[in-house]
Amino acid sequence: MGLYSECIELFLCFTIFLPSGYSLDSDGQTPHFDVTDWNVTAVSGTIAVLPCTVTGISDENYKVAWTDSRKKLLTVAEKRIITDTRMSVERPITKSWNLHIRNVRLNDSGTYHCQLNTKEPKHMKVILTVHDPPYIKDHAGDQYVEEGSTVTLWCNANGTPPPSITWYRHYIYDNTAGIEVIGEQGETLMIHNISRHCEDIYECVASNNVQPNARQKMNVTVQFKPEVVLYSKSMSQKQGKETIIACEITANPFGFVVWQRKGREITNSHKYGISVFTDKRHTKTLNLRIGNINEKDYGKYRCYAQNNHGEDFEEMTLYELKERKPSTRPTADPFLIDTKTLRHPHRGGGYNNRGHWNDYPTPPRDTAGSMSGKTWASSGGSGQTYKVNMVIRIVSGCLFIQNILRVFHS
Repeated sequence: MGLYSECIELFLCFTIFLPSGYSLDSDGQTPHFDVTDWNVTAVSGTIAVLPCTVTGISDENYKVAWTDSRKKLLTVAEKRIITDTRMSVERPITKSWNLHIRNVRLNDSGTYHCQLNTKEPKHMKVILTVHDPPYIKDHAGDQYVEEGSTVTLWCNANGTPPPSITWYRHYIYDNTAGIEVIGEQGETLMIHNISRHCEDIYECVASNNVQPNARQKMNVTVQFKPEVVLYSKSMSQKQGKETIIACEITANPFGFVVWQRKGREITNSHKYGISVFTDKRHTKTLNLRIGNINEKDYGKYRCYAQNNHGEDFEEMTLYELKERKPSTRPTADPFLIDTKTLRHPHRGGGYNNRGHWNDYPTPPRDTAGSMSGKTWASSGGSGQTYKVNMVIRIVSGCLFIQNILRVFHS
């Protein structure tokens, strides 16, 4: 079949490009091309149009033919010679002899010639360049790494022309939820001493000015050992009551978390109730409810967490809360002096049982030691008693302040 087609092409060359005679157009000129050379760029998978415009063909003896970069005859006039059905000659206007290549491929790139069988054969050169959009051939994929290690992300991309690769970080765990260009252009992105705050989605984008760009996302998960934090190191509660103690655990993966009492794991029962709440990414709160507290429940409780990267724990102490009984002792006034026993320094007078000053001497007592039958009356009044009390309070206050000042000066 190949030999047969080559023979046909050779025959057509002799019959088409070596005619017996030539004619001129109305102006006395032979046909000619409007443009000498073309550069055509097409994207693979689309239709490549190779233009060829000939002016002055008025005789059927003149034929237009297309050949490829290997000098292989493709078409003659409007007829396709080869078996490749993707190629055809399209004539939107009379003088156009455009070659259409549908679903153009990378190997279609090359130099094509539009030829005219004049006395001295004329030809026009068309250089076809086929571009291929970028595509990701291979990539590193999702990464699970330990905190503090070095992570290497990579993307291998192909395309024509060769694409460049740009790296982006998607802040999916941040309130901003933005996208940022990171690192330098290239197939590899390295993150040294990675921390949990670097955990996000990373994307490589390959571009070569041929749309669409190629994209590949990779999820980076940072794992680390547990960290236990207690809200309080101690707590008190009465017997017969209940209480809740809590600890906060940050870890990835979350792993094994328990409350312990005297080295033993505490499980759900009528005495204890355990619940877990998710606070934020990689952080949970572990609650322990202790009901109907008795004397045996007081002591230390341990919040313990473990995963394949390590362990951590914290302890808190539960104390008994006892009620304080109010004091029944009366509060003494340091400025109060009992005037009932006050006596005049020069006379035998004093306060009587009504609180009034008595200027009279002490009444005589009989031999039995009792007062005589005379009635003694106070000559003083309530105003005099108030003044004495005020003077005594002022003097006592001054003495008290003086003692305090001596202490400070010493």
